[in-house]
Amino acid sequence: MDWTSMKRATTLSLPDRLSVDLERLILDGELAPGDRLPPERALAEHLGVSRVSIREALRELENRGLIDRKPGRGTVVLSPGERSGIVEQIGDAVNSAAAEIRDIMELRAIVEPPIARITAGRATPRDIAQLRELVEAMEKDTTKDRYAELDRAFHQSIAQYTHNPLLELINEQIAQQIAPSRGSRYQTRERRQVSSAAHRRIFEAIAAGDGDLAETEARAHVLDIAQQIALAGQKEDRKNDTHSQEQESTA
Repeated sequence: MDWTSMKRATTLSLPDRLSVDLERLILDGELAPGDRLPPERALAEHLGVSRVSIREALRELENRGLIDRKPGRGTVVLSPGERSGIVEQIGDAVNSAAAEIRDIMELRAIVEPPIARITAGRATPRDIAQLRELVEAMEKDTTKDRYAELDRAFHQSIAQYTHNPLLELINEQIAQQIAPSRGSRYQTRERRQVSSAAHRRIFEAIAAGDGDLAETEARAHVLDIAQQIALAGQKEDRKNDTHSQEQESTA
């Protein structure tokens, strides 16, 4: 890991900039669950900052449930599943449902718009900076797999920035269920462009603190995705039916 390549936001305090950059590495998958971060002293030397700034940044990430710090173990990146109690029970309940994609999309339409509203009222400057980076990365020409990663990170970040761990975990479980909908057969260039434009509108509403607009844009986005998935599924079914008929005619 080239720690010196960390890109820094320019409108935040140093600890906030560091936490945003570290969070971006986690959201991007460059730091995966189970990975260990360098010790505070080494990380401070790599980045040319004080250990105090590093400590404050890591404390922020720990409070968000992204890392765990224990003496003798060091700093380890966590996954959402490494939480306990009622949060874990909620996650198990969502995962236990043998849900179809359309069922999950209905759940998203119920859950995600209010989450966007809440985030619009609670997001901090460092939260806004992180969302901006994700939106700008999605607006660039990127691979299908990379776009899928950024897409998931964007929606999960919005849930995280409610600063409510229950909402964050529910959203994470939904994200795991809808992973197939982000597969390559659904990722056309047109859909990515439409989604990026929707993400930009959601972000701008959140950044402006406009909860009503954030909720409206989030709902419109989810419903549009559901429609696109349904159309893609119908197209796939017709293709399979045609293939089956051709096989029968040659049998």
